[in-house]
This record gives sequence, structure tokens and C-alpha cells, in this order.
Amino acid sequence: MPAASPSSDFPITRWTLIRKAQRTGDAEAALALDEICRTYWYPIYAFARRYGFGVQDAEDVTQVFFQNLVSYDSLQAVAEERGKLRSFMLAMLKRIISKQLRHDGAKKRGGSKALTISFDELDAEARYASEPAAPQDPDTLFDKAWARDVLASAESLLRADYVKADNLETFEQLREFLPLGDNATPYADVAKKLKVTEATLRLLIHRMRKRYGKLVEQAIAQTVSDPDQVKAELAHLMSVIGAGG
Repeated sequence: MPAASPSSDFPITRWTLIRKAQRTGDAEAALALDEICRTYWYPIYAFARRYGFGVQDAEDVTQVFFQNLVSYDSLQAVAEERGKLRSFMLAMLKRIISKQLRHDGAKKRGGSKALTISFDELDAEARYASEPAAPQDPDTLFDKAWARDVLASAESLLRADYVKADNLETFEQLREFLPLGDNATPYADVAKKLKVTEATLRLLIHRMRKRYGKLVEQAIAQTVSDPDQVKAELAHLMSVIGAGG
């Protein structure tokens, strides 16, 4: 995940990464595209599958999406400094599907910057198979996948913080109390494992959640180009996660 700008508390946005990814022959562009791909490939794949595409066609849609992204003709015309990347990605995906570019889009656009995603290595279909069987429209599934990936990314960074502090055992014991955890073990049992009092445990969990919340906010901030939009996107994320299912 890109580091915050040294001159501002507001980090470099993924809009910036897209602009970098559009530069032909720029090594930094390849890294930028890889960063974007790792964040958004599954929400796009899940949308395509729930939309009705088979496995192979959903993979093709996802491949074409990223090939189009780096050479999208109207991207520069988009008011990107006022945009939410989540909304832009979803709108672009719908345009790609509606124009049926899944078969020839890579040839017509961006062929020189082809991106190959290894769906087998990513266990794409296995992950999709774990989605709730209850009916969900593609837009809802896209948002849920996006939200989970944001939270997972923040959790990964949080874990790295604990590793750096040589305190991984504490993280492993406490992570179930984060949003993606099952929150099933009684506090008394966890406190016993960590050899602390329940009061101390509650303080540790509070500090962990506070740091986690900041990491989630930083992740969200990278997907909008106006700091004023962070609060709204955070609210949207929480509503999506809170909806469950």
C-alpha cells in the first residue's frame, strides 16, 4: 500500500496510481497497476460471476477490465479529482460488460500493456463459491467484496506492526476481535493465554482497534481524491459490512 505523502496527511490516492499505470515504459507504472489489480480483481470477478458470466467469461471480463484501465480513452476527461475510485471502477466495469468488450477489448485497447492474472493461483472460483447463496445483486456483491478487501488490507498492515514490535503472539490472540474475526473466545480465556488481567486485555483490544481504525481510514483515503469524501466512504463501508449476508 502506498505511503502517505511526506508533505501532507492526505495520502497519495489510487487515482495517482492509475495515472502512473498509464505511462508507457515506466517501471513504476507496472507496480502501480499491480497494486490496483491486487485490490480490485476479486470485486470485479465476483460482479461478473453474479452478473451471470461463467468462470471463463468472468476471468476474461476481469482481464479486459485492467487492460482497459491503463488506456481508457476518457479517463482523463473524468473529474478524477472529485471522484471515488470504487464508484468509477464499478461504472467502468458496467460499460465494459454492456459493450461486450470481454472478447476483443484487449486487442483494441491497451494491448501493449497486457496484464495477466493467474486466477488459479488466486483461487478465484473457490473464493466466489464461499459467497452467500442468498440472492445478491452484482452491485451489492461488488461492494461487499471491496469492503472485505479494505478491511483485510488494514488487518495485514496491523499484523505487520505487531511483527515489527516483536509481539505477533498478542496479535494472533486478539485478531478475532477485529471486524473480520469471529469474536467467539471469552475475554477471560484470552486473558489467561496472554497472562494478563481482563482489564488489561480490554485495553489491549481498545488500542488494537484504534490503530486498526486509522489503517482502514488511510486505506479509504487512498481511494478518493478529496479528503472530504473519506467520511462518506467510511460510512458506506461500515453499512456494507454491517449488512452482513
